[in-house]
Amino acid sequence: MKRLSARLLARAGSTGAPPVSAILQSPKSSGDRHQRTVGSAGPADCKLGTEGLQPASRPCRGGIFKSQSILLPLFAAVFNAQTILAAGTSVSPLQQLVDDAGPGATVRVPVGVYEGNLVIEKPLHLIGDEGAEIRGTGRGKTVAITAPDVTLEGFRIRGSGRDLMDDDATVFVAADRATIINNSIDDCLHGIYLKKVKDCRITGNVITGTAIVADTSDPGDDPENCDASTPVGGPGNGIHQWNCERTEIAGNTITRTRDGIYFSFTNHCRIEGNKVSRVRYGLHYMYSDDNTFEGNRFFANAGGAAVMFSERVTIHDNDFVDNRGSRATGLILLSVDDSVIEGNRIGKNALGLSLNQCNRNRFIANAVDGNHVGMRFGGNSDDNAFSANSFRRNLYPAEMTGESGTNRWEVAGVGNRWDNVAPVDFNADGIGDLPHRELDVLGSLRRDFAPVSLLAGSPALWLVRFAHQRAALPGLNTIQDNSPLLDVAPAGRFFRPKP
Repeated sequence: MKRLSARLLARAGSTGAPPVSAILQSPKSSGDRHQRTVGSAGPADCKLGTEGLQPASRPCRGGIFKSQSILLPLFAAVFNAQTILAAGTSVSPLQQLVDDAGPGATVRVPVGVYEGNLVIEKPLHLIGDEGAEIRGTGRGKTVAITAPDVTLEGFRIRGSGRDLMDDDATVFVAADRATIINNSIDDCLHGIYLKKVKDCRITGNVITGTAIVADTSDPGDDPENCDASTPVGGPGNGIHQWNCERTEIAGNTITRTRDGIYFSFTNHCRIEGNKVSRVRYGLHYMYSDDNTFEGNRFFANAGGAAVMFSERVTIHDNDFVDNRGSRATGLILLSVDDSVIEGNRIGKNALGLSLNQCNRNRFIANAVDGNHVGMRFGGNSDDNAFSANSFRRNLYPAEMTGESGTNRWEVAGVGNRWDNVAPVDFNADGIGDLPHRELDVLGSLRRDFAPVSLLAGSPALWLVRFAHQRAALPGLNTIQDNSPLLDVAPAGRFFRPKP
Protein backbone atom coordinates (compact mmCIF):
# COMPACT_ATOMS: atom_id res chain seq x y z
CA MET A 1 0.00 0.00 0.00
CA LYS A 2 2.84 2.40 0.80
CA ARG A 3 4.41 1.77 -2.61
CA LEU A 4 1.03 2.36 -4.31
CA SER A 5 0.48 5.60 -2.37
CA ALA A 6 3.89 6.88 -3.36
CA ARG A 7 3.25 6.03 -7.03
CA LEU A 8 -0.10 7.83 -7.03
CA LEU A 9 1.29 10.93 -5.30
CA ALA A 10 4.21 11.06 -7.71
CA ARG A 11 1.81 10.78 -10.65
CA ALA A 12 -0.41 13.58 -9.29
CA GLY A 13 2.61 15.86 -8.91
CA SER A 14 4.13 15.18 -12.33
CA THR A 15 4.05 17.79 -15.07
CA GLY A 16 1.41 17.76 -17.80
CA ALA A 17 -1.71 17.35 -15.64
CA PRO A 18 -2.97 19.17 -12.56
CA PRO A 19 -3.13 17.07 -9.38
CA VAL A 20 -6.82 17.87 -8.98
CA SER A 21 -9.33 18.27 -11.76
CA ALA A 22 -12.89 18.01 -10.50
CA ILE A 23 -14.68 18.79 -7.27
CA LEU A 24 -17.95 17.18 -6.27
CA GLN A 25 -19.78 18.68 -3.33
CA SER A 26 -22.78 16.74 -2.06
CA PRO A 27 -25.58 18.10 0.12
CA LYS A 28 -25.46 14.91 2.22
CA SER A 29 -24.14 15.07 5.78
CA SER A 30 -20.49 14.18 6.33
CA GLY A 31 -21.55 11.00 8.07
CA ASP A 32 -22.96 9.34 4.94
CA ARG A 33 -20.95 11.06 2.22
CA HIS A 34 -19.03 8.81 -0.19
CA GLN A 35 -15.72 10.02 -1.57
CA ARG A 36 -14.80 9.63 -5.28
CA THR A 37 -11.55 10.14 -7.13
CA VAL A 38 -11.16 9.49 -10.87
CA GLY A 39 -7.60 9.00 -12.09
CA SER A 40 -6.10 9.20 -15.54
CA ALA A 41 -5.02 5.57 -15.24
CA GLY A 42 -4.84 3.01 -12.51
CA PRO A 43 -1.74 0.94 -11.66
CA ALA A 44 -0.84 -1.60 -14.29
CA ASP A 45 -1.52 -4.51 -11.94
CA CYS A 46 -4.84 -3.43 -10.40
CA LYS A 47 -8.48 -2.77 -11.09
CA LEU A 48 -10.13 0.08 -9.19
CA GLY A 49 -13.45 -1.30 -8.00
CA THR A 50 -16.14 -0.55 -5.48
CA GLU A 51 -14.38 -2.62 -2.81
CA GLY A 52 -10.91 -1.09 -3.14
CA LEU A 53 -7.96 -2.66 -4.98
CA GLN A 54 -8.48 -5.91 -6.86
CA PRO A 55 -6.17 -7.89 -9.14
CA ALA A 56 -6.55 -7.21 -12.85
CA SER A 57 -5.14 -8.77 -16.00
CA ARG A 58 -4.68 -5.44 -17.83
CA PRO A 59 -4.27 -1.73 -17.07
CA CYS A 60 -7.47 0.13 -16.21
CA ARG A 61 -8.45 3.69 -17.06
CA GLY A 62 -10.73 6.00 -15.18
CA GLY A 63 -11.47 3.60 -12.35
CA ILE A 64 -13.40 4.57 -9.24
CA PHE A 65 -12.01 4.57 -5.69
CA LYS A 66 -14.83 4.00 -3.26
CA SER A 67 -12.99 3.35 -0.02
CA GLN A 68 -12.75 6.44 2.16
CA SER A 69 -9.96 4.81 4.14
CA ILE A 70 -7.79 4.74 0.99
CA LEU A 71 -8.55 8.24 -0.26
CA LEU A 72 -8.11 10.31 2.83
CA PRO A 73 -4.57 9.16 3.73
CA LEU A 74 -3.48 9.81 0.13
CA PHE A 75 -4.95 13.28 -0.25
CA ALA A 76 -5.35 14.63 3.29
CA ALA A 77 -2.61 17.17 2.68
CA VAL A 78 -4.59 18.69 -0.20
CA PHE A 79 -8.30 18.07 0.40
CA ASN A 80 -10.65 18.16 3.34
CA ALA A 81 -13.07 15.36 4.22
CA GLN A 82 -16.04 17.11 2.59
CA THR A 83 -14.61 17.15 -0.93
CA ILE A 84 -14.72 14.47 -3.64
CA LEU A 85 -12.04 14.87 -6.28
CA ALA A 86 -11.13 13.62 -9.72
CA ALA A 87 -7.75 13.95 -11.43
CA GLY A 88 -7.93 15.88 -14.72
CA THR A 89 -7.50 13.81 -17.86
CA SER A 90 -8.13 14.19 -21.56
CA VAL A 91 -10.51 11.21 -21.43
CA SER A 92 -12.73 11.25 -18.34
CA PRO A 93 -15.37 8.87 -16.99
CA LEU A 94 -17.69 11.84 -16.52
CA GLN A 95 -20.77 9.66 -16.73
CA GLN A 96 -19.52 7.59 -13.78
CA LEU A 97 -18.86 10.72 -11.76
CA VAL A 98 -22.39 11.95 -12.45
CA ASP A 99 -23.92 8.56 -11.69
CA ASP A 100 -22.10 8.33 -8.35
CA ALA A 101 -23.16 11.80 -7.20
CA GLY A 102 -26.09 12.05 -4.83
CA PRO A 103 -29.33 13.73 -5.92
CA GLY A 104 -28.98 17.50 -5.63
CA ALA A 105 -25.17 17.38 -5.55
CA THR A 106 -22.90 19.98 -7.11
CA VAL A 107 -20.27 18.48 -9.42
CA ARG A 108 -17.38 20.71 -10.46
CA VAL A 109 -15.41 19.60 -13.53
CA PRO A 110 -11.98 21.15 -14.26
CA VAL A 111 -10.26 21.93 -17.54
CA GLY A 112 -10.05 18.96 -19.90
CA VAL A 113 -11.86 17.17 -22.69
CA TYR A 114 -14.48 14.73 -21.42
CA GLU A 115 -16.11 12.05 -23.49
CA GLY A 116 -19.84 12.17 -24.18
CA ASN A 117 -22.49 11.18 -24.60
CA LEU A 118 -23.66 12.13 -21.11
CA VAL A 119 -27.06 11.32 -19.59
CA ILE A 120 -28.15 13.12 -16.40
CA GLU A 121 -30.91 11.18 -14.67
CA LYS A 122 -31.08 12.90 -11.27
CA PRO A 123 -31.27 16.49 -9.95
CA LEU A 124 -27.72 17.82 -10.22
CA HIS A 125 -25.68 21.00 -10.65
CA LEU A 126 -22.86 20.29 -13.11
CA ILE A 127 -20.33 23.14 -13.39
CA GLY A 128 -17.43 23.25 -15.82
CA ASP A 129 -14.33 25.28 -15.07
CA GLU A 130 -12.97 27.38 -17.90
CA GLY A 131 -11.66 25.01 -20.57
CA ALA A 132 -13.87 22.06 -19.61
CA GLU A 133 -15.33 20.43 -22.71
CA ILE A 134 -17.89 17.67 -23.22
CA ARG A 135 -17.26 16.14 -26.63
CA GLY A 136 -19.94 13.98 -28.17
CA THR A 137 -19.50 10.94 -30.35
CA GLY A 138 -21.13 12.50 -33.42
CA ARG A 139 -24.22 10.38 -32.81
CA GLY A 140 -27.31 11.10 -30.74
CA LYS A 141 -27.40 13.71 -27.98
CA THR A 142 -24.16 15.00 -26.47
CA VAL A 143 -25.89 15.79 -23.15
CA ALA A 144 -29.37 14.45 -22.39
CA ILE A 145 -31.21 15.74 -19.31
CA THR A 146 -34.00 13.40 -18.27
CA ALA A 147 -34.49 14.44 -14.61
CA PRO A 148 -35.95 17.70 -13.24
CA ASP A 149 -33.92 20.41 -11.50
CA VAL A 150 -30.67 19.98 -13.41
CA THR A 151 -28.23 22.85 -14.01
CA LEU A 152 -25.59 22.62 -16.74
CA GLU A 153 -23.13 25.50 -16.54
CA GLY A 154 -19.87 26.69 -18.00
CA PHE A 155 -18.94 23.98 -20.54
CA ARG A 156 -17.95 23.85 -24.15
CA ILE A 157 -20.31 21.20 -25.56
CA ARG A 158 -20.05 19.85 -29.08
CA GLY A 159 -20.34 16.85 -31.36
CA SER A 160 -24.03 15.90 -31.53
CA GLY A 161 -25.54 13.55 -34.08
CA ARG A 162 -27.20 14.78 -37.27
CA ASP A 163 -30.51 12.88 -37.28
CA LEU A 164 -33.45 15.32 -37.34
CA MET A 165 -35.96 12.49 -36.95
CA ASP A 166 -34.29 11.41 -33.71
CA ASP A 167 -34.15 14.97 -32.25
CA ASP A 168 -30.35 14.91 -32.04
CA ALA A 169 -28.99 17.91 -30.16
CA THR A 170 -25.95 19.07 -28.25
CA VAL A 171 -28.13 19.61 -25.17
CA PHE A 172 -31.45 17.77 -25.08
CA VAL A 173 -33.84 18.62 -22.25
CA ALA A 174 -36.80 16.34 -21.48
CA ALA A 175 -37.47 17.28 -17.84
CA ASP A 176 -38.81 20.35 -16.03
CA ARG A 177 -36.89 23.19 -14.40
CA ALA A 178 -33.60 22.71 -16.24
CA THR A 179 -31.11 25.59 -16.27
CA ILE A 180 -28.64 25.78 -19.17
CA ILE A 181 -26.32 28.69 -18.48
CA ASN A 182 -23.10 30.17 -19.86
CA ASN A 183 -22.16 27.29 -22.15
CA SER A 184 -20.43 27.43 -25.53
CA ILE A 185 -22.16 25.09 -27.97
CA ASP A 186 -20.96 24.23 -31.48
CA ASP A 187 -20.65 21.41 -34.05
CA CYS A 188 -24.30 20.57 -33.50
CA LEU A 189 -27.56 19.74 -35.19
CA HIS A 190 -29.86 21.52 -32.72
CA GLY A 191 -27.99 23.54 -30.12
CA ILE A 192 -30.48 23.27 -27.23
CA TYR A 193 -33.68 21.25 -27.70
CA LEU A 194 -36.51 21.53 -25.17
CA LYS A 195 -39.25 18.90 -25.49
CA LYS A 196 -42.47 18.98 -23.46
CA VAL A 197 -40.94 20.74 -20.45
CA LYS A 198 -41.89 23.56 -18.08
CA ASP A 199 -40.08 26.33 -16.22
CA CYS A 200 -36.65 26.03 -17.86
CA ARG A 201 -34.00 28.78 -18.09
CA ILE A 202 -31.68 29.14 -21.08
CA THR A 203 -29.33 32.06 -20.41
CA GLY A 204 -25.95 33.36 -21.50
CA ASN A 205 -25.09 30.59 -23.97
CA VAL A 206 -23.16 31.01 -27.23
CA ILE A 207 -24.46 28.67 -29.95
CA THR A 208 -22.68 28.29 -33.28
CA GLY A 209 -24.13 25.96 -35.89
CA THR A 210 -22.81 24.53 -39.12
CA ALA A 211 -24.85 26.48 -41.70
CA ILE A 212 -22.93 27.73 -44.73
CA VAL A 213 -23.34 31.50 -44.66
CA ALA A 214 -21.54 33.99 -46.89
CA ASP A 215 -19.31 36.17 -44.75
CA THR A 216 -19.31 39.94 -45.21
CA SER A 217 -18.11 42.82 -43.12
CA ASP A 218 -21.07 44.97 -44.14
CA PRO A 219 -24.20 42.80 -44.29
CA GLY A 220 -26.40 45.74 -45.25
CA ASP A 221 -24.86 46.30 -48.68
CA ASP A 222 -25.40 42.98 -50.48
CA PRO A 223 -28.99 41.76 -50.88
CA GLU A 224 -27.77 38.16 -51.07
CA ASN A 225 -25.34 38.37 -48.17
CA CYS A 226 -27.14 35.82 -46.01
CA ASP A 227 -27.37 32.65 -48.01
CA ALA A 228 -28.21 30.22 -45.19
CA SER A 229 -28.01 27.25 -47.53
CA THR A 230 -28.06 23.83 -45.92
CA PRO A 231 -25.02 21.53 -46.12
CA VAL A 232 -25.34 17.74 -46.30
CA GLY A 233 -26.86 16.57 -43.03
CA GLY A 234 -28.42 20.00 -42.55
CA PRO A 235 -28.13 22.22 -39.47
CA GLY A 236 -30.90 22.38 -36.90
CA ASN A 237 -32.04 25.33 -34.81
CA GLY A 238 -30.12 27.24 -32.18
CA ILE A 239 -32.78 26.93 -29.47
CA HIS A 240 -35.67 24.65 -30.38
CA GLN A 241 -38.84 24.41 -28.26
CA TRP A 242 -41.75 22.08 -28.75
CA ASN A 243 -44.77 21.89 -26.46
CA CYS A 244 -43.17 23.83 -23.61
CA GLU A 245 -44.41 26.25 -20.93
CA ARG A 246 -42.87 29.22 -19.11
CA THR A 247 -39.35 29.12 -20.56
CA GLU A 248 -36.96 32.02 -19.99
CA ILE A 249 -34.51 32.55 -22.87
CA ALA A 250 -32.19 35.48 -22.16
CA GLY A 251 -28.80 36.81 -23.17
CA ASN A 252 -27.88 34.09 -25.67
CA THR A 253 -25.86 34.61 -28.86
CA ILE A 254 -26.81 32.40 -31.81
CA THR A 255 -25.26 32.23 -35.26
CA ARG A 256 -24.98 29.91 -38.30
CA THR A 257 -27.87 27.64 -37.36
CA ARG A 258 -30.93 26.94 -39.51
CA ASP A 259 -33.30 29.13 -37.44
CA GLY A 260 -32.10 31.00 -34.39
CA ILE A 261 -34.97 30.53 -31.93
CA TYR A 262 -37.80 28.16 -32.83
CA PHE A 263 -41.21 27.97 -31.11
CA SER A 264 -43.95 25.43 -31.69
CA PHE A 265 -46.91 24.92 -29.31
CA THR A 266 -45.00 26.78 -26.59
CA ASN A 267 -46.71 29.31 -24.30
CA HIS A 268 -46.12 31.86 -21.52
CA CYS A 269 -42.41 32.36 -22.21
CA ARG A 270 -40.13 35.38 -21.97
CA ILE A 271 -37.39 35.91 -24.57
CA GLU A 272 -35.12 38.83 -23.75
CA GLY A 273 -31.77 40.28 -24.77
CA ASN A 274 -30.70 37.62 -27.28
CA LYS A 275 -28.58 38.26 -30.39
CA VAL A 276 -29.24 36.16 -33.49
CA SER A 277 -27.39 36.58 -36.79
CA ARG A 278 -26.50 34.74 -40.02
CA VAL A 279 -29.33 32.22 -39.84
CA ARG A 280 -32.41 31.56 -41.98
CA TYR A 281 -35.02 33.12 -39.65
CA GLY A 282 -33.82 34.80 -36.49
CA LEU A 283 -37.13 33.82 -34.88
CA HIS A 284 -39.38 31.11 -36.33
CA TYR A 285 -42.56 30.98 -34.29
CA MET A 286 -45.93 29.25 -34.69
CA TYR A 287 -48.92 27.96 -32.73
CA SER A 288 -47.70 29.62 -29.52
CA ASP A 289 -49.59 32.11 -27.35
CA ASP A 290 -48.97 34.61 -24.55
CA ASN A 291 -45.22 35.01 -25.10
CA THR A 292 -43.11 38.16 -24.72
CA PHE A 293 -40.10 39.17 -26.85
CA GLU A 294 -38.18 42.16 -25.56
CA GLY A 295 -34.80 43.71 -26.27
CA ASN A 296 -33.64 41.11 -28.78
CA ARG A 297 -31.55 41.82 -31.87
CA PHE A 298 -32.20 39.84 -35.06
CA PHE A 299 -29.79 41.03 -37.74
CA ALA A 300 -27.99 39.97 -40.93
CA ASN A 301 -30.26 36.98 -41.47
CA ALA A 302 -32.12 35.69 -44.51
CA GLY A 303 -35.26 36.77 -42.62
CA GLY A 304 -35.65 38.56 -39.30
CA ALA A 305 -38.69 36.94 -37.67
CA ALA A 306 -41.71 34.95 -38.81
CA VAL A 307 -44.55 34.87 -36.26
CA MET A 308 -47.52 32.76 -37.34
CA PHE A 309 -50.84 31.35 -36.15
CA SER A 310 -50.62 32.76 -32.63
CA GLU A 311 -52.41 35.08 -30.19
CA ARG A 312 -51.53 37.58 -27.48
CA VAL A 313 -47.87 37.98 -28.38
CA THR A 314 -45.93 41.00 -27.08
CA ILE A 315 -43.06 42.15 -29.32
CA HIS A 316 -41.37 45.15 -27.69
CA ASP A 317 -38.09 47.04 -28.20
CA ASN A 318 -36.46 44.58 -30.60
CA ASP A 319 -34.23 45.12 -33.65
CA PHE A 320 -35.16 43.47 -36.97
CA VAL A 321 -32.46 44.90 -39.22
CA ASP A 322 -30.13 44.18 -42.14
CA ASN A 323 -32.08 41.19 -43.46
CA ARG A 324 -31.54 41.05 -47.22
CA GLY A 325 -31.80 37.44 -48.44
CA SER A 326 -34.55 35.70 -50.41
CA ARG A 327 -36.79 35.75 -47.29
CA ALA A 328 -35.66 39.24 -46.51
CA THR A 329 -38.47 40.56 -44.32
CA GLY A 330 -37.72 42.20 -41.00
CA LEU A 331 -40.93 41.03 -39.29
CA ILE A 332 -43.56 38.71 -40.82
CA LEU A 333 -46.92 38.40 -39.08
CA LEU A 334 -49.28 35.73 -40.42
CA SER A 335 -52.58 34.99 -38.68
CA VAL A 336 -51.48 36.80 -35.52
CA ASP A 337 -54.30 38.26 -33.40
CA ASP A 338 -54.73 40.40 -30.27
CA SER A 339 -51.03 41.19 -29.98
CA VAL A 340 -48.92 44.27 -29.22
CA ILE A 341 -46.00 45.30 -31.42
CA GLU A 342 -44.37 48.41 -29.98
CA GLY A 343 -41.11 50.28 -29.89
CA ASN A 344 -39.29 48.04 -32.39
CA ARG A 345 -36.71 49.08 -34.97
CA ILE A 346 -37.34 47.54 -38.41
CA GLY A 347 -34.83 48.84 -40.93
CA LYS A 348 -32.46 48.06 -43.80
CA ASN A 349 -34.53 45.09 -44.95
CA ALA A 350 -35.83 44.27 -48.40
CA LEU A 351 -39.29 44.36 -46.78
CA GLY A 352 -39.77 45.86 -43.35
CA LEU A 353 -43.13 44.70 -41.98
CA SER A 354 -45.56 42.18 -43.50
CA LEU A 355 -49.14 41.59 -42.31
CA ASN A 356 -51.43 38.87 -43.60
CA GLN A 357 -54.66 37.73 -41.96
CA CYS A 358 -53.88 39.64 -38.78
CA ASN A 359 -56.63 41.07 -36.58
CA ARG A 360 -57.02 43.33 -33.54
CA ASN A 361 -53.32 44.08 -33.07
CA ARG A 362 -51.73 47.32 -31.85
CA PHE A 363 -48.69 48.78 -33.63
CA ILE A 364 -47.28 51.59 -31.52
CA ALA A 365 -44.09 53.67 -31.83
CA ASN A 366 -42.24 51.33 -34.19
CA ALA A 367 -39.56 52.72 -36.52
CA VAL A 368 -40.11 51.08 -39.93
CA ASP A 369 -37.47 53.14 -41.72
CA GLY A 370 -34.95 52.72 -44.51
CA ASN A 371 -36.30 49.55 -46.12
CA HIS A 372 -36.81 48.78 -49.80
CA VAL A 373 -40.54 48.33 -49.09
CA GLY A 374 -41.68 49.67 -45.74
CA MET A 375 -44.81 47.61 -45.21
CA ARG A 376 -46.79 44.96 -47.03
CA PHE A 377 -50.40 45.07 -45.93
CA GLY A 378 -52.98 42.47 -46.83
CA GLY A 379 -56.61 43.45 -47.34
CA ASN A 380 -57.55 40.39 -45.27
CA SER A 381 -56.36 42.03 -42.01
CA ASP A 382 -58.90 43.95 -39.91
CA ASP A 383 -59.29 46.03 -36.74
CA ASN A 384 -55.57 46.72 -36.33
CA ALA A 385 -54.52 50.08 -34.84
CA PHE A 386 -51.40 52.07 -35.83
CA SER A 387 -50.18 55.08 -33.85
CA ALA A 388 -46.90 56.98 -33.40
CA ASN A 389 -45.04 54.74 -35.85
CA SER A 390 -42.47 56.04 -38.31
CA PHE A 391 -42.60 54.98 -41.97
CA ARG A 392 -39.77 57.07 -43.34
CA ARG A 393 -37.02 56.77 -45.96
CA ASN A 394 -38.48 53.62 -47.52
CA LEU A 395 -38.15 53.42 -51.29
CA TYR A 396 -41.79 52.24 -51.35
CA PRO A 397 -43.67 53.15 -48.15
CA ALA A 398 -46.43 50.57 -48.54
CA GLU A 399 -47.47 47.66 -50.71
CA MET A 400 -51.16 46.74 -50.47
CA THR A 401 -53.13 43.77 -51.72
CA GLY A 402 -56.53 45.23 -50.85
CA GLU A 403 -58.32 48.05 -49.09
CA SER A 404 -57.34 49.11 -45.59
CA GLY A 405 -60.85 48.21 -44.41
CA THR A 406 -61.52 48.54 -40.68
CA ASN A 407 -57.91 49.22 -39.72
CA ARG A 408 -57.20 52.53 -37.95
CA TRP A 409 -54.17 54.65 -38.73
CA GLU A 410 -54.51 56.94 -35.73
CA VAL A 411 -55.34 56.32 -32.07
CA ALA A 412 -56.74 59.08 -29.85
CA GLY A 413 -55.97 61.61 -32.55
CA VAL A 414 -52.34 60.55 -32.96
CA GLY A 415 -51.31 59.19 -36.34
CA ASN A 416 -47.95 58.17 -37.76
CA ARG A 417 -44.93 59.79 -39.36
CA TRP A 418 -44.63 59.54 -43.15
CA ASP A 419 -42.54 61.17 -45.86
CA ASN A 420 -44.05 64.17 -47.67
CA VAL A 421 -46.76 64.99 -45.13
CA ALA A 422 -48.44 68.31 -45.97
CA PRO A 423 -47.02 70.81 -43.42
CA VAL A 424 -50.35 72.27 -42.37
CA ASP A 425 -50.69 72.69 -38.60
CA PHE A 426 -52.85 75.64 -37.60
CA ASN A 427 -52.82 74.93 -33.87
CA ALA A 428 -49.10 74.05 -33.77
CA ASP A 429 -49.62 70.75 -31.95
CA GLY A 430 -47.28 68.78 -34.20
CA ILE A 431 -50.13 66.88 -35.85
CA GLY A 432 -51.00 67.60 -39.45
CA ASP A 433 -54.42 69.13 -40.07
CA LEU A 434 -54.80 67.45 -43.46
CA PRO A 435 -55.08 63.69 -43.94
CA HIS A 436 -52.10 61.86 -45.41
CA ARG A 437 -52.74 59.18 -48.04
CA GLU A 438 -50.27 56.48 -48.98
CA LEU A 439 -50.99 55.11 -52.44
CA ASP A 440 -49.75 51.86 -53.94
CA VAL A 441 -50.10 52.01 -57.72
CA LEU A 442 -47.71 49.21 -58.67
CA GLY A 443 -48.80 46.73 -55.98
CA SER A 444 -47.55 43.17 -56.39
CA LEU A 445 -46.37 43.94 -59.93
CA ARG A 446 -43.00 44.98 -58.54
CA ARG A 447 -42.49 41.42 -57.27
CA ASP A 448 -43.81 39.65 -60.36
CA PHE A 449 -42.11 42.00 -62.84
CA ALA A 450 -39.05 43.55 -61.24
CA PRO A 451 -38.40 46.10 -64.05
CA VAL A 452 -41.68 47.81 -63.10
CA SER A 453 -39.81 49.26 -60.10
CA LEU A 454 -38.00 51.58 -62.49
CA LEU A 455 -41.24 53.54 -62.78
CA ALA A 456 -41.22 54.40 -59.07
CA GLY A 457 -39.81 57.89 -59.55
CA SER A 458 -41.41 58.63 -62.89
CA PRO A 459 -43.24 61.96 -63.42
CA ALA A 460 -46.46 60.09 -64.16
CA LEU A 461 -46.54 58.29 -60.80
CA TRP A 462 -45.49 61.45 -58.99
CA LEU A 463 -48.44 63.27 -60.53
CA VAL A 464 -50.86 60.52 -59.47
CA ARG A 465 -49.55 60.65 -55.91
CA PHE A 466 -49.77 64.45 -55.83
CA ALA A 467 -53.38 64.42 -57.01
CA HIS A 468 -54.33 61.61 -54.61
CA GLN A 469 -52.96 63.53 -51.66
CA ARG A 470 -55.29 66.44 -52.44
CA ALA A 471 -58.39 64.39 -53.22
CA ALA A 472 -58.79 60.62 -52.89
CA LEU A 473 -58.99 58.95 -56.28
CA PRO A 474 -61.53 56.13 -56.49
CA GLY A 475 -60.52 52.50 -57.07
CA LEU A 476 -56.98 52.75 -55.66
CA ASN A 477 -55.65 50.87 -52.64
CA THR A 478 -54.94 53.52 -50.03
CA ILE A 479 -53.84 54.01 -46.45
CA GLN A 480 -55.38 57.18 -45.02
CA ASP A 481 -53.90 58.66 -41.87
CA ASN A 482 -56.14 61.49 -40.66
CA SER A 483 -53.68 62.73 -38.00
CA PRO A 484 -50.17 62.39 -39.45
CA LEU A 485 -47.23 63.46 -37.33
CA LEU A 486 -45.04 66.29 -38.56
CA ASP A 487 -41.26 66.43 -38.38
CA VAL A 488 -41.40 68.83 -35.45
CA ALA A 489 -43.32 66.32 -33.32
CA PRO A 490 -41.29 63.47 -31.81
CA ALA A 491 -43.32 60.29 -31.51
CA GLY A 492 -42.39 59.95 -27.83
CA ARG A 493 -44.37 63.08 -27.08
CA PHE A 494 -47.57 61.20 -27.83
CA PHE A 495 -46.71 57.71 -26.68
CA ARG A 496 -44.46 56.11 -24.11
CA PRO A 497 -43.96 52.34 -24.55
CA LYS A 498 -44.96 50.24 -21.59
CA PRO A 499 -42.04 48.83 -19.55
